[in-house]
Amino acid sequence: MNLIDRMPDEVKRKLRRKTFNENETILFAENENNYVYFLLEGKAEAYVQNLQGSYANIHVYESGSFFGELEQFYVGRKPVEISAITPCVVDILYKDDFFNWMKKDFEVTKFIIKEIAYKLIMNGEYIEEVLLLTVEERLLRCIAIHYYRGDIDKLTKEQIVKETKAPIRSINRAIAKCTKQGIFCYRNKRVIILDEEKLQNYLR
Repeated sequence: MNLIDRMPDEVKRKLRRKTFNENETILFAENENNYVYFLLEGKAEAYVQNLQGSYANIHVYESGSFFGELEQFYVGRKPVEISAITPCVVDILYKDDFFNWMKKDFEVTKFIIKEIAYKLIMNGEYIEEVLLLTVEERLLRCIAIHYYRGDIDKLTKEQIVKETKAPIRSINRAIAKCTKQGIFCYRNKRVIILDEEKLQNYLR
């Protein structure tokens, strides 16, 4: 279901359109959010960041997705940040208008609850999964995410170390192993993909 397509005209009239450039933050972690965001064009990612600056991607949103709905049901700490992977166009709806719409359309309400449950389950599974990943698996997931985002040419070894939370020696060993397996190599300070199909297996 695309919520925008099901949205009645009286609700659509209350939408406000916003645009975001590539890498621009759409929703800041910890900031109060009173709106639900409907992504019309582009891709965006949700991620969590620790005090050392390392971050982990937890969800990628594409056209037709929506986000910001969870905050409307919970007042408190909001650790997730959402930024634009590509230029994005979004329509935003104020929370009171969002709730009034839910009251009038039970099918929409069920769909929103289903989406919230899905995100919570998937995020919980992801966090558990990351704790069990080897350095090589964390490296491959990092490479896969950046390849999917389209910024693989900008990825440095220093950034890889930061995102995987692994020491440089361990990363170098993992890179050598991945090169031997024919997945990717690191040459002239650039990541070069050798087997896109194998790499996609590590993109969650």
